[in-house]
Amino acid sequence: MLYKSLISLYGSSLAGKSAPKDDLIWHFTPSDDLRQFRVYALDALQQAKVFLLDHLAAAYTDTLHDAVSKQAEEAGVPAMAILGEVKLPAPVVWVEFDDRELGVARFERASPVTRHDEKPLGTGLRGYLLDDRNEGHLRITMFHRRENSRVVDPICALLVKRTPTGQLNYDDVEVELSRSVVDFRVRSGDTMEMIQGRRTVHQVETGYDLFIPYALFAMLVSPDLGGIIPTETETFTAKDTKTARKFGKSWILGAQKSHLTIRIGPQAAAHMAERTARLEFERQTLEARNGPVRHWVSEHERHYRSGKVVLVKGHHRGQAPDPNLPTRVMGPKLEEFEFDLPEVVPSKPE
Repeated sequence: MLYKSLISLYGSSLAGKSAPKDDLIWHFTPSDDLRQFRVYALDALQQAKVFLLDHLAAAYTDTLHDAVSKQAEEAGVPAMAILGEVKLPAPVVWVEFDDRELGVARFERASPVTRHDEKPLGTGLRGYLLDDRNEGHLRITMFHRRENSRVVDPICALLVKRTPTGQLNYDDVEVELSRSVVDFRVRSGDTMEMIQGRRTVHQVETGYDLFIPYALFAMLVSPDLGGIIPTETETFTAKDTKTARKFGKSWILGAQKSHLTIRIGPQAAAHMAERTARLEFERQTLEARNGPVRHWVSEHERHYRSGKVVLVKGHHRGQAPDPNLPTRVMGPKLEEFEFDLPEVVPSKPE
């Protein structure tokens, strides 16, 4: 669990007990800026209400994003705006999911975001730390630990400013760059262009998947968006606590002892099964219907790895379409489950 890893890493580093092999940035490029960030992050993590989505729950929550994307485009507003003003369940919240499993689920269900991908994207664990304690802005820090790699501090955080009436304005977002991470990247050999690319990728990934925690919060309070089952789960066991006391690991003793694991229920499982069946039917139908359309191939040369060159004369290729073939085929339709979202009228700028 990424949450536990961050608590352990940041606590041990601030106590002077972290090993260089586990915490390269702390030992390679120490700075007051990095210390201040970790003091803040550890305190926020210890106070956070923690949610862990299993891979099915993350995929199910992400289908809501697909469902509202078209509606958002037509209205000319971000997908987040379709959810309306969603209140955080606590002043500080941590939401974690498996980014690799989510990437696979997106690819398999042909999510619009994967339309240009040749394989599933996403790797490792991802966690959102949402801090709503400041009256002027909401601080969003996304942590991402890639597979087979150590935890690296985020290169930037997003500060979503508030309007005079206290509402979040997602058109007014400040990107707060981490000077310590930039210094670490420079000393590691990255050019400023590479660092700018890392910052851009991190910012885009943070903004896009921010929909997942907010969709979760909406589902938790709305029966119409139901299908998820929260279960209280032990984070730090009695053995963990006993060991922490023995070795003076106060950072573990001060953390939340449990979190809410989010799984899907029968309603959500039926929805996901229907989507999978429909996608498979459409795939098989397209494979059966879609052959090469008859067309003319001009004379050209074909080059082989051996160096051999063959002149291919002009010829027709493919088959003429069957005039009796229907242009649209509908798949099997089980009892439909749709997300019932209230109509949202974009608010006028303050």
